[in-house]
This record gives sequence, structure tokens and C-alpha cells, in this order.
Amino acid sequence: MAGEIIVLKFGSSVLGTPADLPNAVHEIYRWYRGGYRVIAVVSAIGLATDELLCEAQSVTATPEPYATAELLSTGERTSAALLGLALDRSGIRARVVDPRELRLIASGSALDSELCSLNYGRVHDLLADYPVLVLPGFFGADTEGRTLLLGRGGSDLTAIFLARTLKARCRLLKDVDGVYEIDPTPGESAARDPDPRRYAYLSYADALRVATQLLQPKAVAFARQYTARAEVASCGQGYETVVHGGSSEFAGVPSPAVAPTVPSRVLMLGLGTVGLGVYQRLLANPGDFQVVGALVRDRGKYERLGLPAGILRTRSDQIAKLRADIVVDALSDADLSRELAEHYLSSGASFVSAGKRLIAESGPSLDALAERSGGTLLYRAAVGGATPMLEAIEHCSAREPITALAGVLNGTCNFVLDRCRDGASFSEAVQQAQQLGLAEADPTDDMGGNDAAWKLSILCRHAFHTEARVVERQALDESAAARAREMAPKGLRLRQIARASLCDGEVRATVRLETVPQDSPFGQLRDEWTALQLVTQDGLELVKGRGAGRWPTTEAVIADLFDLRRLAAVSDASRRSECSAPARSSPRSG
Repeated sequence: MAGEIIVLKFGSSVLGTPADLPNAVHEIYRWYRGGYRVIAVVSAIGLATDELLCEAQSVTATPEPYATAELLSTGERTSAALLGLALDRSGIRARVVDPRELRLIASGSALDSELCSLNYGRVHDLLADYPVLVLPGFFGADTEGRTLLLGRGGSDLTAIFLARTLKARCRLLKDVDGVYEIDPTPGESAARDPDPRRYAYLSYADALRVATQLLQPKAVAFARQYTARAEVASCGQGYETVVHGGSSEFAGVPSPAVAPTVPSRVLMLGLGTVGLGVYQRLLANPGDFQVVGALVRDRGKYERLGLPAGILRTRSDQIAKLRADIVVDALSDADLSRELAEHYLSSGASFVSAGKRLIAESGPSLDALAERSGGTLLYRAAVGGATPMLEAIEHCSAREPITALAGVLNGTCNFVLDRCRDGASFSEAVQQAQQLGLAEADPTDDMGGNDAAWKLSILCRHAFHTEARVVERQALDESAAARAREMAPKGLRLRQIARASLCDGEVRATVRLETVPQDSPFGQLRDEWTALQLVTQDGLELVKGRGAGRWPTTEAVIADLFDLRRLAAVSDASRRSECSAPARSSPRSG
């Protein structure tokens, strides 16, 4: 999925506390699964920079500049490391890099310098191996290797400099959804004008006039000097203010910051490993989502966990009476999922499923039902966890036809085979997977190959536009565990590999245990990591990520939910545009 580069900058207003890191992960994953290679530039979390400066001043009233620069840069370094850990937890391949590694050279004073150059080739080499790079902003290094700060708000400059040098898209994530003529947040200025206008486009001159509290003036001056563009937006939004070399223009309709949309009413079907992870992320975004109900087996269990008793239901007929905008399916019972999917899709609701059996067996009929009723069916999480397999197929097939595919599709099986290779028995390895939340209480579908076969059927439907029948599936058992152990001294690994190829209009699909070199693409996968390899006439394409566990699958579900929110915002904006009066005249840059 190597495509265009986007630089995403996360400021301290977005990363107020470590609890905000998952929302940064959502934003990064949104662009990654959309086909971009991502460079995430981060500021220090919250007030870390001010706190570090106070520490320096507690030692001496006149801190030495270079030592101060080194100390203050630890705020951004910590932020980058924590974001790297959060990305890894969600199963997204990322590399945390230091400005020195990229030869991001600065010149000037220790506390207020300018960026000069970047090792362009090193960045591209890293992006060839990792779809996401995480870089601490706010500082560079001089030719002697000393840390130089870029001034207050310098992460804006880091992001715009990178984007301009790499010819990349640049998006500065803030706590507001763009630049307004006055501050749209509650306060004295908002009280003077209850309907401030958002800029769709903002000239450099107007940016320096109205946005100095939001954008670093030095960064705007750099953009002006090199005619660079930068987008100002908030996480999850599908619109922005573009700072550019043209004139300023207001957006045609009020933005949600001024005319807020109602949170989507979400119904949870199942609160197991994945469902509970999704529920926690929904609670962290109350402006976007409101959980109105949850179908569970044991009400008391979730009441003891602190969930509101009023949202819990234990029978499908009870849950079906609730009105919802979006239904999230995390049930293990495919028949019940199908019944509720048909009920809600027929009413025009959106249905987001992580159920691979449901989609493998009933995806086409549910798609047809959604199209007839005006509902929406999304199921990216049903295949690959955080590995964007369906997206990779879409991007690849848009360029050229796919002739074959192969993948390690079940992260749980991969984990079990690795544990067996390390000496565990089959039953011990399965038990470890269950303890880590990688395997269900009944692991039959995973170990028997059903899970991989369902995923393979879905992938074939998208890659070849026809239904595929899996003609063979091999199970993991104690004999497979013994084979995995035998392979270790030989530099080989045992993998469960799903394969499909298109020949004369027919698809042949299998799920088999295969021996591969440990340095091969599938042999390099460790633990619950998965991968999909696409074959075309002109070459191969490979995507990798964590394919099992709460957080990788949660990430894929949440990405679908935010996609639906953006679609709803576009629809709402269209309705408001039709009803609104003509916009007031736009200012022009002088």
C-alpha cells in the first residue's frame, strides 16, 4: 500500500494527556488504511514543556541554552515513544525515529533555530519498510550534533518543512476543526459572535493576522516563503482549513464546531474481547458516539465492571426494540448476528461487523439489503484486524488485476505455532493464547482452519469479484506442534497459509500448513502478526499488522465508525447548505 505521503502533526492541544494517544492512533490508521504512508510529528504531551522549563529554572535562574534545549526535547521524545507503543498495541507497524537519524539539520540559536536540510533518501528507505514513522517535532540538530529547538510551537514548522521537502500532504491536527474568524470555543470572543465563520482557504497574510494563537508564525512564514500548503483540522474530521498561497475564502455552511451534530446512537452486540474494547473507545469520544444499548449474556458481570445497567440487554427481542444509528456486531453467534443485521439494515441503520463467518456466508445478501433500504454495511474488521487487507485489495486492483493472493490470515494460529516452535505443547500454546485474549474459549474455528477459510472467502470476493469455495483446510493439532518444533533447528517455520488463484474464471482456494524459510515474508511474522501478499502481472504487494487481540480489531471497528461519522457530517452539511442563506462575502488577501 505504498502511496502518497502525508505528514500528520499532533500538538499538545490534541495530546493533552496519555489518554489521548488512542485518538492519535485512530487518525494515523485512518490515513494508513486509505493508502497513505504516514509521518506523525508530535509535540510534548500537555504541559510537559512548561514543566521541564520549570525544572531547569529550579536548578538555575539562567539555564544554559544547549542544556535547556536537550532537556526540553525530552518532552517530544517521550511523546513519540508513547505513541509508538500505542501504535504497536493496536497492531500498526510503526518506527519511532530521531531527528538526528533523518539528518534533520537546524541552524541558529539553541532555543530558536531554523530547519535547513533533511536526508530525503533515508526517509524514503524507512517508509519502504514501515508504513508509519513517528518523529518528535520541535527540534533538530546542528552540524555538530547538538540539539536546537525551533521555538514555541515548533512542531508546526517540523511538519511543514518535512511536507515541503518530501512533496507530501501536510495536516496539522488541533483541538478545533479549522481556522475561524474568531475563536469558536466558549468564551468572551464567542459570546460576541455566536456564528463565527470557518475558513475553507486561508492566505498566508490572513493566517498571520487571525491564527497566531493556533499556528506558529515562523511555520506560516516558512510556508509563505516556499509556497507550501498546510491543512488545519481536528482528528476524525473530513474537512479542514487550507493555508495556501491563494486568497482566503469562508466555508459555505456552518461547521460542526459552530453547529454541532448529534452524537451517533450506537448499539453494541456483544461485549467480549473486541466488543468491550470498542465500548471503551466509544466512551472516550462522547461528542461523536452515544452507546444506547448492549446485548450481553451475563448482565451482572458487566454491572460489576461499572457499565450502566440501563443499557444492558440479555435477549435479542429486547435489543431489537432500541433505535440506533449504528450497530456494532461483535457476537460469536453468526446466526444471531444475521438476524439482527437484517433487522437493523432493513430499517436503514448502519451495521459494522467483525464477524468473518457472517460476512463470508451472508455478505452479498446483506449488501443487497443495505442498498435497498438505505443502510450501510461495513466489515473491515472481519479480515485482518489492524492489517488493512481489504483496503490493500482495493488500492491494488484499482491499478491492475490481481491474479493470486496468499496470506497468514489467523493471528491466533500464528501465535500458537510460534509458541510450539519455542517448545510449548499444542494445548499449552492454545492456553497462552486464551490468557492473552487472542483465542476464544472454544478455539475450534481458529485451530480447525474455519476462521482462515472465512477470511479467504471474503478476500476472494473482493479480489476476484466472484465467490470462492475453499477446497482444503488443514487443522492445527499436536502433530502440527511437533512439526513446528522440528523446523526450528533448520531455520524454517511452520505457517498456516491461505492461498487463492484465479484461472479461467474459477478461483481455487486452500488453507494449508506450509513450511517456509524464517527470513521469508511469512516466516518473519511473529506471534499474532498477519500478512497478505497480492500477486499481479507486474509484481507483488505485501501488507502486515497484528491480526488478533482486542486492540487491533478494535482499531478496525473504530475506523469504520469514524468513516460513518464523516459520511453523516457530509450529508448533514449538504442539508444545511440547501437550507442556509447565501454566505457572507469572503475577504481577499491584500
